[in-house]
Amino acid sequence: MHSYLVSLRISGATLEPSRVTCDLGIEPSQVRIKGESRPGGKSTWDESVWEYEARPSGGESGWRSLAEGLQTILSLFVPRQRILRQYQERFKVCLFCGHFTSSFNGGPAFSPSLLRQLGDFGVELFLDTYHSDEFVSGA
Repeated sequence: MHSYLVSLRISGATLEPSRVTCDLGIEPSQVRIKGESRPGGKSTWDESVWEYEARPSGGESGWRSLAEGLQTILSLFVPRQRILRQYQERFKVCLFCGHFTSSFNGGPAFSPSLLRQLGDFGVELFLDTYHSDEFVSGA
């Protein structure tokens, strides 16, 4: 079984997350500020991060289809591409996709249309895979 998390992240040492929120007109799901303590308090964040996570409707904790999650992100951020391009000049902008699986086979499929849209969007896609019986069964 597979489940996916999909988000758009902007990160950098001099990033001001409140400015990103203002520029994009979207409230982030998560913000990290450079120099603030990480959970546990033993270290600090080495860069600031602004992140928006797209969530499926119906209260599910993850997407059953990575393509659906990516389409949701694209529909929200394609109209804001000009602003994202300005951020790409100074910061790292990426689509972060978490792939949670309880097996060691299978995974996402990308249609030619989705691949074209992602290429046109012009933002790096990072796919991180995790083996997790707990997350997948709870999604």
